[in-house]
Amino acid sequence: MKSILFSKKRFFQAALFLTFLSQSGNTQAQSRIYAHDQLSNVYGVCLGCGVQNPLNAVGDNEDNYSTMVMGTVLLGGVEQTLRFPQVRTNTKLVIGIGTNNIPLTVQLLSGVYIETMSGTTLNNDSQMVTGSLLKLADNPARATIELVPASSYDAVKIRLSGGVLSLGGGFRIYYAYQDPLSTILAYSKAGQITLGGTVPLEGSEVTLRNTSGKEVHRSTLKSNTFNLSTPQPEGIYILTVETKDKKTYTRKIRITN
Repeated sequence: MKSILFSKKRFFQAALFLTFLSQSGNTQAQSRIYAHDQLSNVYGVCLGCGVQNPLNAVGDNEDNYSTMVMGTVLLGGVEQTLRFPQVRTNTKLVIGIGTNNIPLTVQLLSGVYIETMSGTTLNNDSQMVTGSLLKLADNPARATIELVPASSYDAVKIRLSGGVLSLGGGFRIYYAYQDPLSTILAYSKAGQITLGGTVPLEGSEVTLRNTSGKEVHRSTLKSNTFNLSTPQPEGIYILTVETKDKKTYTRKIRITN
């Protein structure tokens, strides 16, 4: 009977480890998730307004673009909604934008608003493009809008109003993608710790502290696994990884012997 229980415990640990490796591989395989569908619309009274080549803003070709054209705006504007395959949270939203040859500035984009959606429901997070959102590129006519939405979302609506009438060649949308935020996973077995996730590990410094805050291990990673320099009692510890570019990630880990 004892041997059967022991075998079950071993089987559970092995299954747990395989699940961890599978999750690590899936997380590492995650990359940019591009919009796969779109909806264009003219709202209010906006004569000669529209979206040209709207499908060019969909997919992973970052050089194709749709063009939002403003005509005679009385009371209205143009909008394009880019949709993603599934509802997600904990991602950075990146929208590639541009003009034909006009340098982009915050002042020029004073009539550009963005708002995320979950299904057909607006998240009520509409905001005008500001300096904190706008990331200028080497090409002055191209930039990105970058933010981390607070709510789960599967679409983003880009809306133009009369404030961008000076964009003579129209306002371009190149792409939109969700970029999963960096994560780190950790698994312990018999004094060896295996790490996974999307964080670049090689050359990172790893430290381990007990719940009293005492440091019990420190080393530089050469791979995604490392052995504890001194055996530690089973329990919860705080694992910290500082990457070569000085970014720090922390998580709890249960040490098992």
